[in-house]
Amino acid sequence: MRLRHTCLILAMVLGLGACGYDKEKPIFMAPGSYGDIAIVVSDAALEGALDGFKAAINQEYTFVISRENLFNLDVYGPDRWELCKGYKNIIVLWRVGDTGPVEKEMRHLLTDAAQARAASGSGVVTEFVEPYASYQFGVVVSATDRNSLLSFATREAAGLRARFEAKSSERIMRRYRFEGLDTQLMADLWTRHRFYLEIPGAYRLNQELPDGYPGVELMRTGPSRGITVAWSQSVDPQLVVDYKPLMVELRRELGLKMHHEDIVEDSLVWVEDTVGERSAWRLEGAWTSRQFDGGGPFWCWFLPDPDNQRVICIDALCYAPGLDKMDYFRRMRTIVQTFSLQRPQP
Repeated sequence: MRLRHTCLILAMVLGLGACGYDKEKPIFMAPGSYGDIAIVVSDAALEGALDGFKAAINQEYTFVISRENLFNLDVYGPDRWELCKGYKNIIVLWRVGDTGPVEKEMRHLLTDAAQARAASGSGVVTEFVEPYASYQFGVVVSATDRNSLLSFATREAAGLRARFEAKSSERIMRRYRFEGLDTQLMADLWTRHRFYLEIPGAYRLNQELPDGYPGVELMRTGPSRGITVAWSQSVDPQLVVDYKPLMVELRRELGLKMHHEDIVEDSLVWVEDTVGERSAWRLEGAWTSRQFDGGGPFWCWFLPDPDNQRVICIDALCYAPGLDKMDYFRRMRTIVQTFSLQRPQP
């Protein structure tokens, strides 16, 4: 833990050279992962009482057989609150009126109106954006007594989780756009296959209609990550999307045709999700290769395309032995959220 904190502070002091400089704002980009959250408590007595809140805000995911949390949570008391400046995500639990160093910072950071709401007695959630570095997002959860603060924060945990994930997706896509998209490839795929996807410059076109199979694979390395868009003709695509065994068959075929892989049947889990503004089913599971001794996790989304009488299957997979997978899937899901069947506007 101490080594990790030291690295975060060093990254800030040395100018965050590995993260790059964001010309959009005259401050450096916050280091670390979008899955790391610093929790700052203004009252030292809260440090040992956060188990319920931390359990409520987090979620566990299974990648093949390895389990990972959605977030990595680090807690800092009022004597170490400044360590939060080295994170992309910050939660401040502020007991209004405790007169400590965190309260002093909140008085400096928040507007007069926000401070007045925080002092109203009931629980309040206030957002703050880029206070110490670019691409940084945080919330202040405030109440006027310790017990009310803790219970209010726990009740708000699911909403806070969704808020941080949404803001992370916005920031990830903002960075991809700043670094540059492959607009020529995006235009070509629209012209040839009638789908739109924002493609970061780090991805390349790896496969297109292999052996006539209707699919396109985009890949990047370090580690290997792939996003595949495939489709299957159907006179009633909504019927297919409403029947899960048919969607599993589509994913099985995609794996064989595009990746020479099998899906692990007992690993499959269905999740309600979105693609852009549209509701979608997401199938999570594991794949194993027919070409080498290995495998990994995948997430796969299904959408009907009635105008073109086809079912769209958007697949994201990762091969990263020994590495955590959550951040890679968070970033790939951000790209998937830009998928559209509408003609892009100039």
